Amino acid sequence: MLGLVRRFLPGVLALVAWVPTPVRSAAIALPPPPAPGTFRVLSWNVSQENLFKFSDRYRAIFRITVPDILLLDEIQGGRSPAEIARILHGIDGSTNTTWNVVIGSAGGYQRAGVVSRHPVEPVPELDGLRYPAADFDRLKTLVPESAWNSRVQRNLDLGIPTAGGILRIGERRVLAVAIDLQCCNGTNDWPEIRRQMETRIIHQAIQQTLERRQVDAVLVAGDLNLVGGSQPLDILRRPLPDPHGSLVPAAAVQLDGQETWTWDGRGSAFPSGRLDYSLYSPASLQESRAFVVSSEDLPAAVLSAHDLKPETSRELSDHLPIIVDYQWRPSPTRAQ
Repeated sequence: MLGLVRRFLPGVLALVAWVPTPVRSAAIALPPPPAPGTFRVLSWNVSQENLFKFSDRYRAIFRITVPDILLLDEIQGGRSPAEIARILHGIDGSTNTTWNVVIGSAGGYQRAGVVSRHPVEPVPELDGLRYPAADFDRLKTLVPESAWNSRVQRNLDLGIPTAGGILRIGERRVLAVAIDLQCCNGTNDWPEIRRQMETRIIHQAIQQTLERRQVDAVLVAGDLNLVGGSQPLDILRRPLPDPHGSLVPAAAVQLDGQETWTWDGRGSAFPSGRLDYSLYSPASLQESRAFVVSSEDLPAAVLSAHDLKPETSRELSDHLPIIVDYQWRPSPTRAQ
């Protein structure tokens, strides 16, 4: 995303969801293991081909963070579920974990995926999402003709990078959704308008899914690219059918307990900011811990044990992974 940000984000310093570029502190602590009775969700913009080009380093991060569920965005187009599963193979050491993978069909060169240790049922309502004709026509009036003809129309034709799966965790079902919204800013603010369209379409698809299937909880995570305001997030948080209500963003902070940025703007003209979010339905779930992981915060002994360097995170992606441990609230309503 970094190159696109440099090209399309004039005036970003005044926008919401951005924080001053931080100075990294010394290593703080190893991410704690998942607590008993919880399940751990990792969400991450994996920077397209980097996930496969540097699979050994991604595997090391997954081994350190020990996720049960991964909600990934910007997966390189054309990759198969088996290729994702191979990257995760062996993160538990000698334990032979079966990884279940759903990759969305929309998005072209960058797609979204749901990956889980638990059984996953693909959700057709959240696959292959396209822009309605009215949205398509409106965007055409806003985008400069040269950009429309060279790339935007083709990109819109590829649809919205989204993937959905219904996970069975014991006797409970969880609707998990991975998304990747339009980046940056531009003439007539069309990228922000497009993000709002995308979140409206995604929210409608989630509602349609919940009308067809009963689930115990809802998870939505991904790169929201909130550089033009909070409205895309606000749209995602519109109330869902009972008992789920409005989704809540996990209060994830970096291991120093202070910084909340997830996109690294160091070395660019723009400050680091919180562009990535992990949301959940609070009626049935509560977060027991939530944190953002960077290799710069990990102790030297941990880095050495996994053949990593402090700068590894920056080399893999300009986004950092969000990890959230969830536990069930007492006596949740069970899906039938």
